[in-house]
Amino acid sequence: MIQYLITAIIDIVVGVLAISKKENPAAKALGFTICCLGLWSLELFFLTSIKNMEELDILFHLTRWGMFLAPSFFTLLTWRLLGSRSQTFKKTVMIPSFVISFALSIGNLFFFPSELVKTDGGYLPKPDFIYYGFGAYFIWCFFGSLVLVAASYKSALSREKQRLKWVLITLLVCFLIGILLIRTMPQEFYLSKFMGPISNIIFVAFLFYTTIQHNLMDFRLALSVGLSKAILLGFFVWLYFVVTSVVGDHNESNGGVLVLLFFVALILEAYPKLLKWVLPNAKKILVKYGYDFDQVKAETENDLKNSISFAMMQDVMDHLLLRTIKLKNYKILMIQQDGLLTVESNYQQNGFLFDTVAEDSHLLAYCVLQTQLIMADEMPEVLQIEMKKYNASLCFPVFSDNKVLAIVLVGNPTNFSYYRYEDLKIFEWLKSELGQVLSRLIRLNHMQDQLGEAKKTLSMLSLMNHYHHDIKVPFAIIDGVLSNDIYDRDKQRDIVLEQVERGSRLIATMASILGGKHKRRIQPCALESVVQDCLYLFEKSFDKVEYEFVGTPKIRGDAEDLKILFINLIKNAAEARRDNNDLVLHIKSWIEDGNIFFSVRDNGTGMTEQQLATLWEPNLSAKKFGNGIGMQAIKRIVDEHNARIEVKSSLDMGSEFTLCFFATQIALDDLQSEAAKDELAERRATYLVEKRNSQ
Repeated sequence: MIQYLITAIIDIVVGVLAISKKENPAAKALGFTICCLGLWSLELFFLTSIKNMEELDILFHLTRWGMFLAPSFFTLLTWRLLGSRSQTFKKTVMIPSFVISFALSIGNLFFFPSELVKTDGGYLPKPDFIYYGFGAYFIWCFFGSLVLVAASYKSALSREKQRLKWVLITLLVCFLIGILLIRTMPQEFYLSKFMGPISNIIFVAFLFYTTIQHNLMDFRLALSVGLSKAILLGFFVWLYFVVTSVVGDHNESNGGVLVLLFFVALILEAYPKLLKWVLPNAKKILVKYGYDFDQVKAETENDLKNSISFAMMQDVMDHLLLRTIKLKNYKILMIQQDGLLTVESNYQQNGFLFDTVAEDSHLLAYCVLQTQLIMADEMPEVLQIEMKKYNASLCFPVFSDNKVLAIVLVGNPTNFSYYRYEDLKIFEWLKSELGQVLSRLIRLNHMQDQLGEAKKTLSMLSLMNHYHHDIKVPFAIIDGVLSNDIYDRDKQRDIVLEQVERGSRLIATMASILGGKHKRRIQPCALESVVQDCLYLFEKSFDKVEYEFVGTPKIRGDAEDLKILFINLIKNAAEARRDNNDLVLHIKSWIEDGNIFFSVRDNGTGMTEQQLATLWEPNLSAKKFGNGIGMQAIKRIVDEHNARIEVKSSLDMGSEFTLCFFATQIALDDLQSEAAKDELAERRATYLVEKRNSQ
């Protein structure tokens, strides 16, 4: 049968190419094994094609060397795949197998030639001493190989265990098919036109998976790929017969030849595209936890490129590693260093994804020296303990411009006891891809910090036009009192001291705000005291100020930033006065569901719906000559304190800004006792209370 000859030629060509890989002993052993399979296919071709008994007898016994030598070269391949380390296997199984195979080949050729029996499909060897001897020798070779792989598996590392599982699968499949062939050799089914080629294809496919790719995908995934290709090829073969039945014999007309050529061109063009569509769907159907590597890579690459914050990157990584690959956990350890990386503000606010590791860490020093993915059980014992703390089984460093930025720690898969081949390819791709992503996000975060500082500075400078008038008022009063004789000396002294104290408070408040513009200090803050302290700057701007405080607990925040927040809110209210109307400011605090709320409401000009819709947009302002910097400062400070702000406003009715500080921001008692108190704010609050009580 011609299919045997075609299979034999392909096997021998592929085998010779593998043998030419001199630097790879396993590939050479694979090449010899495939050449033996090619000789076996050639033997089947002779048995089914040659009718002359004398010619067939010679060719049969010569090509039978392929069948006799195949188990021996398979033991050599197994030994090479395991690193050529087991001398016991070499001496007790591999070398004796070659001796037996040559003995069988020479004995069958010269001393005990097999007798051929004619059948309907060709000639078959009659069972004899050589037949039973080969069966026993075949079982012994494969049993010894299985024992070697199983013994190696117990002491192997994680990475090696995954590969050895596939070697075991290959051995079992080849062993079962080999037993089936030996069992059916005396029967006519042995010469079936499907038996030989299909067995050969399965042998070669599994050998290549094991030797060349070390493919670690599970068996169902490999089966789905094979079935998809087979079904698609079967469809094109069926289509070919349909076309030929329509156009007839293509040798009879030029039109038939052209139609056939067009059909072949169509197949060559359509097959790869259809296969690209069929494979992902076949994997979804046949493999419960499988995914298509190329599709997942393309989608993740696009999502990472569109990420403009660490939070967006976390969403992408969660989808890839937790929901697609289905890992139990993962973590990214950012390197603590000077310069762009500010650990506390940039990473720790992003939940459980990011953590930090010191530049002098032993884990970092070890990872930097590795060129491949690092399995936990391949690391020194001290580092294995550290990996267990993170529940990680694999890690890899992320570089950018030859500088390490982070270490990615990967937990175990949820549905498997090992990382599949596609998983490892994803990790290898992430190792090269995340460097650019992290570097870009670090720069963006640094630029946002700089922009925030610039906005903060501009916001404070814009307030100076309002403050300079209030600062001059106390000195003008002092000048007027001392220039006239309206009051006696005791009264003059009291007024002067009162105004000096007022001026010093204003200057101290301004100095504390300006002095803190380049430094954030998180500490327990009494919000009601901060608000009252800010109101002191605007006490002449309102006709009436109403308070409704309930005594809220302190929160963890930056006191100077919070002053800027409330000063901007109060200043906006002060500038919203309507003509010929008293301006009333109402400030209220309350606690709801454990959260702290503050409301700042005025009865000023209010805003339109369009102004409300663009309130937080850069460079836009509801005021005639405003630049929007104040509102941007408010929104930035609210976001930095993980708070929330809501705005209600009606034209000519006034505006209300409501702040919500969540319960998670409330300062703990022990932190309150240790942290520095905002003494200036508390002094201002005490002064205002005493002043109101005296009126």
